[in-house]
Amino acid sequence: MAELSIQRSALVTGAAGCIGTALTRRLSRTGFHVQALVRDRRQAGHLLDYGGVDLIEGDLDSTDLLNEVVRGCDLVYHAAARVHAPSGTSEAEFTSANVDGTRHLVEAAVNNGVRSFVFFSTVAVYPEKDNVQNELSHTEPHTPYGASKLAAEGLVLKAGIESGLKSTVLRLPVVYGPRDRGNVAKLIQAIRNGRFFIVGNGENLKSMIAVGNVVDAAMLVADEEKARGEIYNVCDSRPYSQCEIAETIAELLGRSKNFFTLPLFWMHNAGRLADRVNALTGITLPLTADLVRKLAANTISSSAKIERELGFKPRISLREGLEEVITKEEEERQITKQTK
Repeated sequence: MAELSIQRSALVTGAAGCIGTALTRRLSRTGFHVQALVRDRRQAGHLLDYGGVDLIEGDLDSTDLLNEVVRGCDLVYHAAARVHAPSGTSEAEFTSANVDGTRHLVEAAVNNGVRSFVFFSTVAVYPEKDNVQNELSHTEPHTPYGASKLAAEGLVLKAGIESGLKSTVLRLPVVYGPRDRGNVAKLIQAIRNGRFFIVGNGENLKSMIAVGNVVDAAMLVADEEKARGEIYNVCDSRPYSQCEIAETIAELLGRSKNFFTLPLFWMHNAGRLADRVNALTGITLPLTADLVRKLAANTISSSAKIERELGFKPRISLREGLEEVITKEEEERQITKQTK
């Protein structure tokens, strides 16, 4: 008599976002039944194209809903978070979304016998320093977002110790991929429109990761016992300079790679002036001293631990990842034109 195969089930929060969409697609293609938790069904219809996906609308503050959707799931991938918040978003709002929401989800996972819990965190838990950050580096968040994610990490890891839930934290740098609405998407748009400029000499380095590489790491740690209770930085195999990132995008878009360069001291002065204007008038300008500092800084993390312990290797290069983003954007632009 043939054995019955039992389909595995996973919950993905933030399923309509960049990471959530890529992860839902991969899980579907590998035979999982996916509970896709989203805040707005109208923004998530594309997930139903993958098959084996239940679309659930709701928030992380609804404990009854979370217990319902987690029940029967083997894995939980927690990607939902408040990230790119409007200027002026309070620390309390980050805490509510990223800390309290994670607490509710972890409690539901523990109460319903979930085996493995993967939490997507951020390298923003580290201090802003030029040295390479690894998992042993001192944590010193410099934003309410980073502070809220560090607090949420503690909840996830504590639950693993106290309940036996197999919990793993992935600290991510800038993630790029289809459906990204963050800094890389804005950079692509600026270069497409001829409005991008290099800050300083453009040689400052940034760690990044293609969303397909994020999904590879998430799938790996979910089923790897060695990942129990661990924190892993996950990034592409090397950091990229500001110039390399911009030039790769320009080449893929067919735009000029001869960017206008603004001296760093000019930008620092302009940022400080903008801050004074804001302080005196209450008008928030797009340029700030903090933004200039971030644009010119090195932000480098190391994924040597996950590569060494679990054999993880990023398979998607910067060019391949950016090409996928630009191709998807162009497809969306064509669809929009046809529907007008």
